[in-house]
Amino acid sequence: MDFVLFLKAIGIGFSIAAPVGPVALLCIQRSLKTGWLPGFFTGIGAAAADTFYAAVAVFGLAAALTALFDKSAWIQPVCGIVMIVIGTHIFREKPTEISGQKRVMKAHHLAGNWFSAFVITLFNPATILAFMAVFGGLKIADGVANPAEGFTTVLGVFVGAATWWTGLTTVAAGFHRQIQPKTMLTINRMMGLVVFGFGVFATVDWAMR
Repeated sequence: MDFVLFLKAIGIGFSIAAPVGPVALLCIQRSLKTGWLPGFFTGIGAAAADTFYAAVAVFGLAAALTALFDKSAWIQPVCGIVMIVIGTHIFREKPTEISGQKRVMKAHHLAGNWFSAFVITLFNPATILAFMAVFGGLKIADGVANPAEGFTTVLGVFVGAATWWTGLTTVAAGFHRQIQPKTMLTINRMMGLVVFGFGVFATVDWAMR
């Protein structure tokens, strides 16, 4: 394994995951609401989407992906609608649902956390632009000479993104037991409005093109 290439890829994954966006807010809100595991699965869903785009960039499929997104006008509004639905759900959550009796984490709840983050990250145009800018500017893909180096790069991106999401989840979950119901209700209102706003912006931006 090319250790230097692996470290570069980790840095790319970390830097692309780090900016605050709708998935970061979901990760924080879910960690505050029910603890570490839901937030972690949310973050890993985003990391999986980042890894997919890293594989696309490394293995020379960027042109095909660009053509697909250029011709698929439905992708941006779908992402917007998903964020509007999730934002509305967060906004409407009651403190009793969040801070009441201890909840059991079921597999389908965690899978839903993963999937919602994966879809939003995958269909978010900002994610695609970020990968094109980083991989194009640093010419990482040009330096991948064989499948082993490609795998190293993709794995590094996943490790970097997963490291960011694990850290963010751990910090947010540390406040889980200290937050009072009234405070959690305020957090839900604020984060729900912001995620809803992301969705409205994405939808309006598509409609005005």
